[in-house]
Amino acid sequence: MKKNYKNISVISTGSWVPTDLDKSKKIKNTYKILINELTLDAFIGIHDFEKKKKQKIAISLSLDVADNISEIEHKIENFVSYEHIVSDIKTILKEGHIDLLETLGEKIVDLCFKDKRVQTINIKLEKLEVFKEAISVGIEIFRKKPSNNSVKENLSKAD
Repeated sequence: MKKNYKNISVISTGSWVPTDLDKSKKIKNTYKILINELTLDAFIGIHDFEKKKKQKIAISLSLDVADNISEIEHKIENFVSYEHIVSDIKTILKEGHIDLLETLGEKIVDLCFKDKRVQTINIKLEKLEVFKEAISVGIEIFRKKPSNNSVKENLSKAD
């Protein structure tokens, strides 16, 4: 017994199987772009003293980027540039005070996802001078760029 529901089939075993399973796209190769412990001064934090004096933060990023290396001319403008990412992060910090590391993290995620080749981002943000007993305190954020189908589904749900 088999019933079709949109793109999912119910088979007699009770398992749910996508009807377009054999049509699924092959996963492309990726490469990583790494920025480790980019150390900058920033106005960041919710406390009054954090709004008056910059503090040292460390930013580490790992980006999974669609691997098109064998298909393109090897010029820097054809690749995701860690130089541009670092420059853009510095620009964000120059814009003024940010209350939370989480807010800074989301701003960095947004700037990285502007490049369509970036598929995932893992970001680690650390404050380096908060507690004398700790080397750092901070957060990690992982984001996967939504697929075009997810974006379309979300847009149609908003209508």
